[in-house]
Amino acid sequence: MRDDINIPPFLRQIIIIAVIFVAVIGMHFTAPILSLVLLSVFLSLLFYPFLRWMEKKGLSYNLSMLILLVGIFALGFGIVAFLAVSLSQLIQTIPTLAISSNEFFAQYGNQIIEFILTHIPVSNLSGLVADGTFMVFAVIFLVYELPQIKNRLIKGLGKDNTTLIKAFALVGDFIKYFIIRAKVNLIYGLGVAGILFVFDINFAILWGLLTFILGFIPYVGIIIAAIPPVLVAWSKYGIEAAIIMGIFFVILNTIAESYIFPKLTGKGLQLSVYVVFAALFVWAWILGPVGFFIGIPMTLIIIRYLESFEETRWLAYLMMSGEKEDTKEG
Repeated sequence: MRDDINIPPFLRQIIIIAVIFVAVIGMHFTAPILSLVLLSVFLSLLFYPFLRWMEKKGLSYNLSMLILLVGIFALGFGIVAFLAVSLSQLIQTIPTLAISSNEFFAQYGNQIIEFILTHIPVSNLSGLVADGTFMVFAVIFLVYELPQIKNRLIKGLGKDNTTLIKAFALVGDFIKYFIIRAKVNLIYGLGVAGILFVFDINFAILWGLLTFILGFIPYVGIIIAAIPPVLVAWSKYGIEAAIIMGIFFVILNTIAESYIFPKLTGKGLQLSVYVVFAALFVWAWILGPVGFFIGIPMTLIIIRYLESFEETRWLAYLMMSGEKEDTKEG
């Protein structure tokens, strides 16, 4: 009996794509818990560089880890508590939020408000607190385990293992991407909160935090974050204020996605714009709302996987923007 079987190239392509398809379906049916697990993994990878930074500053590993874990705990529960209080106040305010019938397009504005009130589950505060608590402790435990996991991988696979080197490089790229994105989002989140506070728009801090969080969704995140403050401005000051607020967010989104973020990253996402847009909604279907936030990193993982096989490398190149190849040729 032969130990190796020569599989035709076209059949290997079909098998690889079939494996990906089965994995996607499995992820979709386990999304309620898998989405939180994957999100906690990505968040823990973001916090890990702070541990290395404190060690470089001369702090011991144990002290650095203690400071980091306490910081994650305080930050996590602080955000969860703020969201719980703000959303409870928002739930009480939304029914009283209405656009004057004398305003142009008032009927459509009120319909949007009614849709938000009846279709978005902002009242499920217990679920928010439960998921938030799980995330905080999951990130804490995983951050604590990350150095040991890294050492175990090196010990088990070898320091010079090609797959391990590529995996570490990919993790490093993700960390850089998210740190730059977080810096850009923080600037815009603070800017939005400041502008809304100056113009006395209700829940300015909440909308600023929403801008920061949704800013991790390329192209459409800031636009989604604009909807609540635009509606509040409309009901409070009229349609002119809503239009100005909408233009402000469009300019903000254009500057963030077309200038600042690509300039800081040097080469952008290296993904086709259509692939980025489609990936957001595909991963949202697979993992739920969390898919909007981690859809791009998951897409990049799939691209790196496809690049590893000669039979599917063409598909990986098809999903990329071509900037990398152009840079090499120039």
